[in-house]
Amino acid sequence: MSAQQNVDQKVAELLKTLAEHADELQALVEQLIELKRTGVLDALMIVVNRFEELIHYVFQDPAIMRLASLGVDGTLGGLSKLETQDVINMKASLQELIVRLGKGLTPDALINPKPVKGIWGLLSALNDPDVQRGLGVAFALLKALGKTQ
Repeated sequence: MSAQQNVDQKVAELLKTLAEHADELQALVEQLIELKRTGVLDALMIVVNRFEELIHYVFQDPAIMRLASLGVDGTLGGLSKLETQDVINMKASLQELIVRLGKGLTPDALINPKPVKGIWGLLSALNDPDVQRGLGVAFALLKALGKTQ
């Protein structure tokens, strides 16, 4: 048998297998499209591409491992109760929150926060436009949480 005949035979066998499983393959492609559309596939790819780094970090501290386990369990349980559009909205909201925190927050701000002393300090802080916007975000989050009750 020549090399070309061997290739032709393998292609024919592959096409036969594809034809026999066309329905399953179509369902699989549709599921992949949905995972891509909702952002789940992108999140999984981040985990896959940075797996070694993530595992190294997680296994350094048992408390992080337990927290991650609880987080995954709780997240999957919660996501199963959401509609696709809710998941898409949540993904976009979390991305925006992470971008804002990443651009506006430094480790020093968390380690050495400026204390707000007394009622006058609180009133003074409320005059800061950044604090006002942050409170707006916090109140929007609280309102969304309250709507679900």
